[in-house]
Amino acid sequence: MGAGRRHDHLAFLLSETVLAVLVIGLALAFRRHPGPLAVDLDLEVGVQNVLLPHPFLREPVEAISTLDFALPVVITLSIIAAIFLLLRRWLDAIIVPIAAGVSGLGNTAIKDWVRRPRPSGHGIHVVQHITTSFSFPSGHVTYAVAVYGLFLYFSTQIRRPIPLVLVWTIRAVLVVLILLMPVSRVLEGEHWPSDTLGGALEGLFWLVIFAHVYLWARHRWPRLLARDER
Repeated sequence: MGAGRRHDHLAFLLSETVLAVLVIGLALAFRRHPGPLAVDLDLEVGVQNVLLPHPFLREPVEAISTLDFALPVVITLSIIAAIFLLLRRWLDAIIVPIAAGVSGLGNTAIKDWVRRPRPSGHGIHVVQHITTSFSFPSGHVTYAVAVYGLFLYFSTQIRRPIPLVLVWTIRAVLVVLILLMPVSRVLEGEHWPSDTLGGALEGLFWLVIFAHVYLWARHRWPRLLARDER
């Protein structure tokens, strides 16, 4: 293994260790003390007070949450996988559904272990009282960071010249979705802000893993790459 690859491997192990420690640390803390933090209450009420009275702000932010519910996820992933297949980006079409599935299973496992209740009381507006899953960490945020982040990463692997306006427009949309997903979940009263922090950290954990898997697989099976990825 060359010095550069050894350095990259060490950086990968270090970043994953840090992310894992942070997620596990938060999970342990909320398993022992599942109630909201003082900062949770302040941020939750503050976000809702700013956005709820203004439909032109509230409705677009709330709409972002709908993208990560089960049916829209299945539809969008199917469409994106079909696009990847049409573009002969075989590796992308394989990795994205796996990343979505693995990150979802990981998120569910942590939720069921921590068993943190969803927000209620304290004057918080709750759009929908979810009783089928627990609160920590936010699955919507985990998915957004892991999967949309993976799309962002794939956009850096394009070698064939294509209009920069198109590339940067797609990237801008993905960044907006990632940044506003935590706000959307807090606005709807379905997660505490600390749940979204945990979701973001978990999403980063999976994003780094699958970006690393992609780099390994593209060298192991170059035939799975499209011409614009080689």
